[in-house]
Amino acid sequence: MKGSVILFSEDHEMKILEGVEKPIYDKIKQQEAAQHCFITLDDREIDLGYVSPVYWREGQIDME
Repeated sequence: MKGSVILFSEDHEMKILEGVEKPIYDKIKQQEAAQHCFITLDDREIDLGYVSPVYWREGQIDME
C-alpha cells in the first residue's frame, strides 16, 4: 500500500513525501522526535533530520 507522509521539521516547516510504502512510514514514525530520522528510498539513505509530528494518508494528497 502506498500513501503520502506529512512531516514537520523542528522549525514547523512541512514536507510531503508521496508514493511511500507503509513500512517506510512506520520507520519514520518510530524515529519521530529523534535528532535524525534516517530512511532508505531508491537505494539511497536519506536523513530527514528532526521530524515531529508525522502523519500518514493513504493515496496522494490533492493540492488543488
